[in-house]
Amino acid sequence: MLTRARGRPRARGQRPRARGTLTRVRGERGSVTVFTAVFAIAVIVLWALILDGGSALNAKERAMDIAGQAARAAADTLDLQVLRSSGVAVIGPGACAAAASLVKSYGQRLSNGLDRVTSTTMVSCTAPAGSDRATVLITVSARPLVPGVLSAFHESARASATPECGINQGAPC
Repeated sequence: MLTRARGRPRARGQRPRARGTLTRVRGERGSVTVFTAVFAIAVIVLWALILDGGSALNAKERAMDIAGQAARAAADTLDLQVLRSSGVAVIGPGACAAAASLVKSYGQRLSNGLDRVTSTTMVSCTAPAGSDRATVLITVSARPLVPGVLSAFHESARASATPECGINQGAPC
């Protein structure tokens, strides 16, 4: 007894299809094109998020680096009269100006390149003359590498530094 294959009825004179061959369903024409388009858009958005996430992490790292360098520049401004008379290293006048100058120069250097910084700002500086600690707060702003996915990044960092005498082999400064 002969049985017919499942699916559409055969026309007269048409040979039966071999077992295991694929038949085309009319409702699925072009579905691979739609899948490819949606998948390509998803890959592009994911790629943009990865790049911009790395750019945000880089901006945070740069903010921490600039804050540390600015705090060290402020703590490096010593009061030489106090140092010579008492042997104690304390912060002198103009420490915050030295930190602000360093932040400005870093901002100019980092304004080029692929992951450029759009602005560096010293938000606050606490380094009173005669103290032994300088604290600086920095904000770094950067644009995303792929526009339209994320907005601008504004990263802040705080750092502190203390003046030190240097290598003195146990003797006072």
